[in-house]
Amino acid sequence: MKIAVITGSFNPVTSGHIFLLRQALLLFDKVYMAMLINPDKVYETPAAVRLKLLQNAVAEYGDRVICESYDGYAVDFCKRVGASVMVRGVRDSADLSYELDLRRQNLDFGGIDTMLLVTDDSHRHISSTAARRAAKKQ
Repeated sequence: MKIAVITGSFNPVTSGHIFLLRQALLLFDKVYMAMLINPDKVYETPAAVRLKLLQNAVAEYGDRVICESYDGYAVDFCKRVGASVMVRGVRDSADLSYELDLRRQNLDFGGIDTMLLVTDDSHRHISSTAARRAAKKQ
């Protein structure tokens, strides 16, 4: 079974995350949506609520998608669930540069590779940060 992990804070989950998940499901049998809990960061939405919102957002994909939270290193999470690769989305050249550096760290630190998938134009400007800003204006 081919297993992948998509990591993120999902604060909030966006259509860009769902686009990435759909692409990953074309390539892998099972995809874990691993929600980051960074103890050094203050989130407006509690982790339990973010996880429930993520689960609701991906419910239509059934048992091929598993949502879990983690508070350690992503490579350790990947090893725990038997994933061979992390799937990450790239919107632009800034994302690409960041993701290539992260890929090298994950390979060196834990031996887990990263598959970069390029988003389509309709999701290129979507981010959780932008979604939070838009929600505050309403």
